[in-house]
Amino acid sequence: MQRLLTGLVIMVLLGSCGEKIPEGVISPKKMPDVLLDVHLADGQLTSMPIDSARIYRQAYYSAIFDRYGIDSAALIQSIAFYSTRPYLFDELYSVVEKRLQELNMAEQKAMEEEYKARHREDSIRNARRVDSLNRITRDSLDFKRKRYLLYVEVPDTTFAESKAVPVTHERLRRRMMEVLRLADEAEPRHPAPPAIPPSRQPTPTPAPPPKGIKPPTARPSERIK
Repeated sequence: MQRLLTGLVIMVLLGSCGEKIPEGVISPKKMPDVLLDVHLADGQLTSMPIDSARIYRQAYYSAIFDRYGIDSAALIQSIAFYSTRPYLFDELYSVVEKRLQELNMAEQKAMEEEYKARHREDSIRNARRVDSLNRITRDSLDFKRKRYLLYVEVPDTTFAESKAVPVTHERLRRRMMEVLRLADEAEPRHPAPPAIPPSRQPTPTPAPPPKGIKPPTARPSERIK
């Protein structure tokens, strides 16, 4: 619709001036599209290194010529024709500038969307990193808590022979159940210490008799008459 209005305005201007477009000159309806592609190609070539721009310049302009069915001579002749008629040239370039501005805004919007998407991904990645750190902290605290729950008691030092209690799964299970108040009441809370055998008292040795005194001797009992 916009191109149609632009073409009508240019045709009205040409008709009011009573001037006919000569042969070999690009029509006012097609000229804004050609100028737009030329400006876009020049912008791409300007952003390239000089050597690369020289290589791709011919390919860029050949693509434009093939797209609109023109050649370099027609482009040069058309630019020369419209540049000598300011009222037509200004109208053509007002359309070109407006379309360039629209493309620029669309490109800027696409860049903003890409930035938002990347920022969203970074936020998700940072949230996952924070969650991982929190999980590591929780796991560390949980490990310390379990380590406290599963400590092994040592025997009483008042026993004669104090040895370290061996670590077994059953002992660790019992300790954890006790702390969590899940231990069976009938089950002994602590393992019974090993029984100590009673000490034997030595047999007393009788003292020897004093010198000069004979120890009494037992005599057989006599029969009573």
